[in-house]
Amino acid sequence: MTAVASASAPEVNRSSVARSAMWSVVENGGLALISFSSLIIYSRFLSVSDFGLFSIALAVVELMTMLVGMLFHDALVQRPDVTELHYDTAFTATLGLSAALVALCFVIAPLFAQRAGNPVAAPVLMWISLCLPLTALGATIVARQRRNLAFRTLALRSLIGRSVGAAVGIVLVVSGAAFWGLVAQQVLIVLFGSLVLWVTCRERPKLRFGVQEFRQLIGFGSVAVASLFVNFSMKRSFIVLCGIMLGTSAAGLLNMCFRVIDTFWSLASSAISQIALPTLSSLTKDDKRFGRAFHTASAFICVVLYFCFVLIGATSAEVVELLFGRQWLAITPYVTILSLQVLIQARRMVFNPVMTSRGRPRDLLVCQIAELSFTLVAIAVSGVPSVSWAIGIWVARECLGVSIQVWLLRRAINIGIREVFSGSVVPLLCAISMYGAVWIARDALPAGWLPAARLAVLAPLGAGVYFGCVFLLERRLLVDLLGFVRSALQRKKGAGTGLEDNKP
Repeated sequence: MTAVASASAPEVNRSSVARSAMWSVVENGGLALISFSSLIIYSRFLSVSDFGLFSIALAVVELMTMLVGMLFHDALVQRPDVTELHYDTAFTATLGLSAALVALCFVIAPLFAQRAGNPVAAPVLMWISLCLPLTALGATIVARQRRNLAFRTLALRSLIGRSVGAAVGIVLVVSGAAFWGLVAQQVLIVLFGSLVLWVTCRERPKLRFGVQEFRQLIGFGSVAVASLFVNFSMKRSFIVLCGIMLGTSAAGLLNMCFRVIDTFWSLASSAISQIALPTLSSLTKDDKRFGRAFHTASAFICVVLYFCFVLIGATSAEVVELLFGRQWLAITPYVTILSLQVLIQARRMVFNPVMTSRGRPRDLLVCQIAELSFTLVAIAVSGVPSVSWAIGIWVARECLGVSIQVWLLRRAINIGIREVFSGSVVPLLCAISMYGAVWIARDALPAGWLPAARLAVLAPLGAGVYFGCVFLLERRLLVDLLGFVRSALQRKKGAGTGLEDNKP
């Protein structure tokens, strides 16, 4: 490909989408497994306060990493024609931005430590800021690979980086390095991830800059990243503010609650968002196919996620005690509440790529600003007197966001409210049945059973009730979902059409 050649969006068919989804699930599933395994080990060696200190510093850097990694990502993926100079311009601008943000971290580190009430917070922030230029090295390569649905390389990059980082972090924590093991893990994850991309990819970006190309990317990219940034910043700023008000121990409890859920949530949300945007972008000129793809994806998302997260919520006491020990049982009710958020969160996972693919990132930004404003006002008014108050504010924010986003979505693709939620009715009924069955069965179990024994009974029971209800109420949905999975496992590309050909 020459410097002036342009690349159009790749043709999308069912097999390519399914295989891309499979690699994305492999990537995010592997990451979830590694993260959760290391989290279990860390919970045995680190105090709640250690978790709190690290989570506050990491939240600040993650906000900046979002800008570095995503400023041009959606613009490069969504744009109909992209030249090599577009990629190189984005790469050069991203490196410059990362250098400026690292300098900012060093400048604000003393003030940050003062606000956090711990002088160690300053060097922690400085060291974690090294993630910013390392992220910049691979940001445009990631966008190119996702545009081309080349998720195998991305999976290898993420898994290798996370494995090396987790291994080093665990060794350091077990050796007594405390939260410095977590700092080393975070930097090494990004370092090795970017190295894998540069070694395995043939088309590497260069340091050159095109003014016209920058203008073409920055308009869409700034709006798209603003929406992502506001959404991403909500949880991070929420933890930081609550940690400042309640102390590092409370921040540690909140961080652990979110980590338990986010470890599994990232498996689904990352895979869905990575696949949905390029897939839906390729169908924007065909409203009928776009609509069918939207409804099919929504139904698949609900039937899978309702099962996973409602089951976690129903068995949260067993999960927390088994994995982290009795000292963390205080987070059990919060884990249950955050798990049950899936009943309103699941549909939002396809809303965002729908709006972006239709060229309406500003609508998403409106929704995210409203949510962030509500969160900040609620924190300021209530003062967050307890962790329970913090969780309540977070759930209320989610309800507000869903209401606004449904309204915006109906305007964007001109569908009725019944169509928006049509794919979630059966999974909702099945999830309620599963939750009730698990709670009834728990009361019937002997009081002295260990959490592993209780979980061994309750989890299969819940799965049987859930999928049994799906089979009775909408058998076709299971058949279509299994067909999509089979397409992902095929070695050769099928001649079938796209995701939209499945009609649940």
